[in-house]
Amino acid sequence: MKHHLGRAGAVALALCSVGAGSAGAQTADIKTIVSVGGPPVVLNQTSQLNMAGVFMIGGSTSATVTQNGTNNATGVLQFGGTNSASIGQAGSNNLAFVGQVGQSTSSLISQLGTMNAGTVAQFGTVNHSTIVQTGP
Repeated sequence: MKHHLGRAGAVALALCSVGAGSAGAQTADIKTIVSVGGPPVVLNQTSQLNMAGVFMIGGSTSATVTQNGTNNATGVLQFGGTNSASIGQAGSNNLAFVGQVGQSTSSLISQLGTMNAGTVAQFGTVNHSTIVQTGP
């Protein structure tokens, strides 16, 4: 009896795999980085699903995030005297947010994809931001 249940389980598993179609295994890279007075953050992600959250506090903060995958999402929050953020995304769906508070703030968001959304909020004496969005 145990032998028959094993075969039935294998058949059910095979049918489920066939029913799943091309979904296959999904890869994901999800990172949360918190930096207080630390060195610059550099993050490269190349999974199908990439998510990054970067929170920085310090005199001078710098974050660079590069994402190449089907779905990419990044959020950067910086609180310091001089803040710099750079986000590069290539994928079908790209979402980026940069929030900066300090004397001097600078951000760059570059997105290549079918659906792109980028938002920048800067509160400083000198603010500079660039958003470049292109479709395939």
